[in-house]
Amino acid sequence: MKIIVTFGPVIGGVILAAYVVVLRIYAYVKEKDTVAEKYKRIYKLMIIAEAVLCGITFFVPRVTGESYLPDGTTQGGVIVNTKSAFQIAYKESNRGYSDTLELDEEDLARVHVRCSSDEGKVFLQIRQEQTQKEIDITNTDSLLDMTDFLPGRITFTMVNENGRNVDFELEWRETT
Repeated sequence: MKIIVTFGPVIGGVILAAYVVVLRIYAYVKEKDTVAEKYKRIYKLMIIAEAVLCGITFFVPRVTGESYLPDGTTQGGVIVNTKSAFQIAYKESNRGYSDTLELDEEDLARVHVRCSSDEGKVFLQIRQEQTQKEIDITNTDSLLDMTDFLPGRITFTMVNENGRNVDFELEWRETT
């Protein structure tokens, strides 16, 4: 069902375009008058099927409330990376977001996370060599406890479980 909802209109459009090409070749090879009425009816039925696929794509996610995004995609997403912050906002996402930062002692003491989500859960995974930590940051606004980590390269990965309307910001440096 996920494939039909996600890619149905695209697949239908490709099939419809291929059928039109075949009809044109058939009409060219034979004669235009010999293109039977049944081929025109099939074309009209394909147009109706395409409209139904578009309707399914629009209505099924709204009725079921489920996510039909393919893996690795985002709907309505914005990512902003600056020298002092990593910001992400999206309506719906089926992927994680990572950034590897070079942090000194002062930066480690200032790592701050803000995250809001209308639905689902949002997690922050922090990795540095063998040290790993995962924190539930759903609707959080706080400093992170970075005592397990040393100054240097640290990777932050934000992932979600059915998160919707997520607004995330990781800040580590004061702006001047």
